[in-house]
Amino acid sequence: MSNQSESETDDPARWWNEVYESETAPPWDTGKPQPALVNAVKSDGLSGRVLDVGCGTGTHALWVAAEGHTAVGIDFSEKGIEQAREKAEERGLDATFRVADALDVPEDIGTFDTVLDSGLFHAFQNEQREDYARELAGIVPAGGRVFLVGFAKGAPEDGGPNPLTPTDVSSAFAEEWNFLETQEVTFETRETSFPGLLSVVERV
Repeated sequence: MSNQSESETDDPARWWNEVYESETAPPWDTGKPQPALVNAVKSDGLSGRVLDVGCGTGTHALWVAAEGHTAVGIDFSEKGIEQAREKAEERGLDATFRVADALDVPEDIGTFDTVLDSGLFHAFQNEQREDYARELAGIVPAGGRVFLVGFAKGAPEDGGPNPLTPTDVSSAFAEEWNFLETQEVTFETRETSFPGLLSVVERV
């Protein structure tokens, strides 16, 4: 959540790798799934194959696997994926992790009935958000849902996350999706909590 230099933004994967190699875990890597996301998913029901997009060290994919569902996590940070795989092995959980860019999802990844996004969408710039929604539309069949949670108005703006409004989400997912719900929640970090926004969209 700190400002990135010009060289780091030219190679964002490098910046994220450095973050995950640090001796101190990044603020968002609490080791536990976001409570707001867990509550929303349990309320609506978790079904089919589940994708943890922008999974980092795999927190949400590992939670899904522990619940008995098929879980896949993708992230473009090799170091984050390495740590996710290590955690899966240590815990004896059957979760698949691979290095991939959410804005260019591999064709061989298959389809998913549920997508979990904890803190990825709010990292995109405006012009990237519709691209992201289109990429997900290519791997989520009709009736599949995306649950996303990120910073909301009142959270810090420091060159990292971009606090979201409901319109930010509904505009990005305007085509090929139905905007089902949104609510103000709390986004947890290692140090504190911030105002958050939870949104759910469904593939048409």
